[in-house]
Amino acid sequence: MKPTIVIFTREGSVMKILITGGAGFIGTALARKLTDLAYEVSLLDLPQRFKPYHKEYECYEVDIRQSEDFKVLEHKQFSHIFHLAAQTSGAISQENPTLDVDTNVKGTLNVCNFARACGAQKIIFSSSMATYGNQEGNISESTPLTPLSNYGVSKLCGEAYIKSFGQFGVRYAIFRLFNVYGPGQDMHNLRQGMASIFMAQALTSDCIRVTGSLQRYRDFVYIDDVVQALLLGLEGRTDSQVYNVGSARATRVRELIECILSLCHRESFEVCNVGGHEGDTFGSLADISKLKSLGWSPKVSLTEGLSKMYAYARGVL
Repeated sequence: MKPTIVIFTREGSVMKILITGGAGFIGTALARKLTDLAYEVSLLDLPQRFKPYHKEYECYEVDIRQSEDFKVLEHKQFSHIFHLAAQTSGAISQENPTLDVDTNVKGTLNVCNFARACGAQKIIFSSSMATYGNQEGNISESTPLTPLSNYGVSKLCGEAYIKSFGQFGVRYAIFRLFNVYGPGQDMHNLRQGMASIFMAQALTSDCIRVTGSLQRYRDFVYIDDVVQALLLGLEGRTDSQVYNVGSARATRVRELIECILSLCHRESFEVCNVGGHEGDTFGSLADISKLKSLGWSPKVSLTEGLSKMYAYARGVL
C-alpha cells in the first residue's frame, strides 16, 4: 500500500485532525494510527464514552445533536475532520427513528456547519453499506441506493449534507463501511455488530441468539484494514469520491458461528432463532475494486481477525 503522507502547514507544523465519535471502536483505532503518523489528534464524543486511555488526546465532550455544544470548540481550527459519530444500529433505528435522525442527520449537519466555521479543508465521512439496502451480487459504488432501514436512510442523508458543503469549500471523501469487527469492539453491546454479539454470547452463555436466517451473508472487514482505508481520505486524490470498504468475501451467518465456536473449543452450541427485525438485509457483499485501485487491499483474513478478536474478548468479558 502507498504510504500515507503527513500533511504540514506552510509554517511546518503538523495539521490538526478532529475525530467525531473518537472514543468509539473505529475512532479510537484511527486516533492511535494518526498519532503514530505524528498528526495532532483531538477527539469529540459524548462524556460517558471517554475512557482513561483517551487522556493522551485533547478531548471535547460534545453531543453532535446539540449545535450549542460545539461552542466548546469555538476558535479551534482543524484541517481535516473524520466524522464517525453516529447511531449505528439498524434495529435501534427502527425502534427509535427520532434518535436516529437526530444523531445521523441533524448531527451530521451540525458537524458540517462546524467544519465550515473552523475552516476545515475536508470531511472524511464513515457511511454504511446499509445505504444500498438488499442487493444481489457484488455491490459497487454505482449500485442504486435503496436503503431498507431508517439507519440506511439517515446515513444517505448524511452523505447528501456532506456533499452539499462543497459549495462552501469543504471537500469530502465518503467511505461506505461494511461489517467492521476486531479488538476494541464493544463486547457488552448486544444490539450492534454481528461478530461481536455472537462472540460475546459464545463466551458468556450457552446460546447464540440469531435474528433471521443462518443463510444470510455479510462482508466482514477487519478494523486495521478499515483504518488504512480511512487514512486515504487525507489524500487529495480521494476528494469528492465514494468508496466501499469491505473484504469482497461473503460469509454466511452459519459459517461465522462455526468459526467462533471453533475458537471457543466448543463442539456444539445451542443456536436460537429469535426472529428478524424490520430493515434487515439478507446479504451484502462489497465490490472493492475502486478502493483497490488506490493501492489498498484487505490484509487480515476472517479466521485471523476473529482469532485476534477472541483473545481481546476473553480479557474484557
